[in-house]
Amino acid sequence: MKGWAAVSDFDGTITLRDVGDHLLLHYGFSDVKTIEASYSLKVRVEDFMKRAFAGAELTEAVIAAFVREKVKARPGFRAFILFCEKNGVPFEIASGGVDLYADPFFKKHGVTVKSFFGRARVVKGGIKIRYPFLRRTDLSSFKEARVKRFKSAGRKVIFFGDGPNDLKAAAAADKVYAAGRLLKLCRERGIKASPLTSFRLAADFLKKEELG
Repeated sequence: MKGWAAVSDFDGTITLRDVGDHLLLHYGFSDVKTIEASYSLKVRVEDFMKRAFAGAELTEAVIAAFVREKVKARPGFRAFILFCEKNGVPFEIASGGVDLYADPFFKKHGVTVKSFFGRARVVKGGIKIRYPFLRRTDLSSFKEARVKRFKSAGRKVIFFGDGPNDLKAAAAADKVYAAGRLLKLCRERGIKASPLTSFRLAADFLKKEELG
């Protein structure tokens, strides 16, 4: 299985619902119309996140409690992480989400994963977010670059995603598992993608690849 690597989005992919959107809606810092508009292919996720959370008066403790109580992982996620570790499959996450909710999520599930998240800190009146890994690039291109990096190293790549900003990475990958808007976009553009219902599907796929 040394020929494969995996790259994944986080919000709405590893989690069943976009955590950032869920937080903003739950605490009344955004509305459905504004969030729906943020999924346009013309909108940069990182720009939306900075704007949306700038006025979100939330504490680290409130966010961590929200993750523990309300955020659900997609089936098979933890098992897939352990499967990758056991079989030497590099796995990493590239996300427009933020560490303030990603860290409690990984702690809750008892896993550590190489990941790229926005760095968020609580300031007066809201949350300030920055993306130190996005130097002279945008999130969509960065995700694509992570896929291409593994391919340049001679590996085949599985990509997991759910949103429009995952499209470039999906187009560059060898195997795609897509949910939500990404699955629809892949179908419209002729990019072969399997529906992402559980990470077990990917583990089964990799086992077959090794045996085959």
